Amino acid sequence: MTTYEFTLRLNREVTDTEVEALYEAGCDDAAVETGPLGARIDFDREAPSLAEAIASAVRDIEKVPGLRAIGVVCDNMVTLRDIAERSGVDREAVRLWATGQRGPGGFPPPTLITTGGEKVWDWQQIVPWIEQHQHHVAYERGRADARIMGTANRVLAARDALMSEPDDTVRQEFGRLLEDA
Repeated sequence: MTTYEFTLRLNREVTDTEVEALYEAGCDDAAVETGPLGARIDFDREAPSLAEAIASAVRDIEKVPGLRAIGVVCDNMVTLRDIAERSGVDREAVRLWATGQRGPGGFPPPTLITTGGEKVWDWQQIVPWIEQHQHHVAYERGRADARIMGTANRVLAARDALMSEPDDTVRQEFGRLLEDA
């Protein structure tokens, strides 16, 4: 089995008692954190696939009354090192793409440059360039993982919206719609 790393967003902050309950519910492969971005739980979960890892983590979280996963944290802001890791090449290759010294040119410009001079790109702007100009096996898995996490994020957001709907009739109707999917 493969170990998958991912982070799920929770519907609210978690109490110390609930952290223990999460551990008992099967989240012994995770760490809970609360901060300015809300409550999150970071997993290193073994499973046959990323989709199964995320689904089993969601089910384990929801064994604790009142807690639910409402989304997947997807990091779009990337550095040269992040791009290298996601595309399956070394950092120097990406630096050369970015400076136009290797490849066909036209690499997307950084989205921002920090006060320390580090350049940061939006991954969604990088993907089309890589798809058009670079063909790496390692990138294919990274792209599939990003697609799976994006789908999981949308599904969890839809579930949260449905569960938060106060009108029972509306909730039932949209629930049937989701069942048809």
